[in-house]
Amino acid sequence: METNYCREILRQELSDRKRKNSMYSLRAFARDLGIGSTSLSDALANKRRISKRNIQKIANKLALTPSQVDVIMNETKENYNRNDAELERLQMEEDTFRLIADWYYLAILNLAKLADNQADKGWVAARLAISEIEAETAMARLLRIGLLEIRENKLVRTSLPISTTRNIPSTAIQKHHKDNLELAAKSLERDDVNIREFSSVTMAVNLERLAEAKEILMKAKRKVSKILESNDPRAVYVLSFQLFPLAKQEEKSI
Repeated sequence: METNYCREILRQELSDRKRKNSMYSLRAFARDLGIGSTSLSDALANKRRISKRNIQKIANKLALTPSQVDVIMNETKENYNRNDAELERLQMEEDTFRLIADWYYLAILNLAKLADNQADKGWVAARLAISEIEAETAMARLLRIGLLEIRENKLVRTSLPISTTRNIPSTAIQKHHKDNLELAAKSLERDDVNIREFSSVTMAVNLERLAEAKEILMKAKRKVSKILESNDPRAVYVLSFQLFPLAKQEEKSI
C-alpha cells in the first residue's frame, strides 16, 4: 500500500494531539492540516491514497524533514533509484533543515563558547536535557558540515554567527520558533525568576509603524546579545520576542 509511512506519521501525530487534548477530533486535525476530513479519514483507514498535493500540505503543517518527505514521495514510485548528486542534495537539505529546526543544534554551537565545555555526548545531553542519541547525532552533523570541531576533547565552534532571512516562510524556521515557545513554557514553571525574564504588554497599535517597531526589536536583540556574550559566558540562554494581534483585523473598504 502506498504512503504507509505518511499514514504512520499522521496516526502518531493525531495520537499525540489527543493525548494533550482529549477533546481533539479527527475533524479538527483535518482542519489544522488544511485537507478534507473525509479524505483524511479514508486515508487513515487505508481506503484511499494520499494525494501528492495533500502530502505537501501535511509536510508543511507538520514540519516534516526533507528526508521524511523524500521517503513519502518515493513510496508512490516504482523502481526509483537516486543518483549520487540527488543523494548529496538531499543530505544538504536535511542538514540545513535540522540546523534550523531542532533548537539544540544552535544550543550546542553556543555550548562551544563555554570555557568548561566537553566534547562528550553525555555532557551535552545533560546540559541541554536532551537524549544522548540526539546529542551524538547533532554533534556528528555539525562536525560533518564544518560548523564544529573537536580539539583536545573540547567543542570548538568554527562558524560565524548563524541567522535566517526574516519574513520568508519556512517550515524549519516555524518549527524552531515553536520549539522555543515550548521551551519557554517549561522555563516559566521550572526556573527561578532571578535567572529568567518574562514580560508582556498589550497595546493598541498603528499598523503602519509595525515595521519600524520590528526593526527596533531586532536592534535590541542584537544589543542584549552583545552584552550577555561579553567576557566569560557560562550558560546558554534563548532570547525571544512575541508580538502579534489578539483580534482579527477588519478589512478596509475601497
